[in-house]
Amino acid sequence: MRLDMIGLRTWLLATVVGWALLVCVLAVAGLGKRVELLPDDPALVQRLPTLPAPAPERLGPFEKYSEIAAHPAFAEDRLPHPFFLSGNDGGTAASTVRLTGVLLTDNFKMATLTLDPQDSVRVQLGGEAVKGWRLLALQPRSATVEGPSGTQTLELHVFNGQGGQPPTANAAARGAATATPPVPSPDAAALAPPQPPQPQPQPVAPVQQQQPGGQTPPTVPPQRSDGAQEAPRPSDDQMRAIRERIEARRRQLQQQRQSGSTPGQTQ
Repeated sequence: MRLDMIGLRTWLLATVVGWALLVCVLAVAGLGKRVELLPDDPALVQRLPTLPAPAPERLGPFEKYSEIAAHPAFAEDRLPHPFFLSGNDGGTAASTVRLTGVLLTDNFKMATLTLDPQDSVRVQLGGEAVKGWRLLALQPRSATVEGPSGTQTLELHVFNGQGGQPPTANAAARGAATATPPVPSPDAAALAPPQPPQPQPQPVAPVQQQQPGGQTPPTVPPQRSDGAQEAPRPSDDQMRAIRERIEARRRQLQQQRQSGSTPGQTQ
């Protein structure tokens, strides 16, 4: 085979194989066995920088600042106050929180806390904190809670029967309107059977005393207990006339119903 007929790929592969054989031969001959570290040269060692002398303590012990702690600069009255992580003063929360409910079972214990008139929370014993309040212990009429103002024991708030809001005027007016009896219609009054006349108690006529000279004193109409004069009662003739008119109206309605005309249409 002639050399000019060998391709470029063949030359490339031959070169790689030759370098590989050369490296193997050199490795077997001891290539890299005599590589050693140089001995230490003191001239090459650099000197470490010298640290400056420590400055004296500037703050000093905490006892030097006891007056500042007793009179804080950012307090209006220059008096120490407790610090709360929640951001409020703590006193308000401690004064407004109340224990308004206790629920005790064998497996469940819960207390109801009223923070203000419009807000209340329910905390469970051993549960997570609700609005910063956690229940630590619970008794039938007391509870130990932990909140923004710290740990405190609350007594059960019992309603004493005082307070509350009176009923509104609309409810009273509605009750009065319900108590007012309905007014019957004229047709219903005409169809209703006549009620027998109730015996009316006759007022006792006052004893007339004969005055000197033979004159009789004028008759004074009887008065009711409230001071107003009693209205005159209808006589028997008037009651009889009323009943006759009712009977006539009833007969007229029956005749109109039998003739097929609408009640209330009078020829």
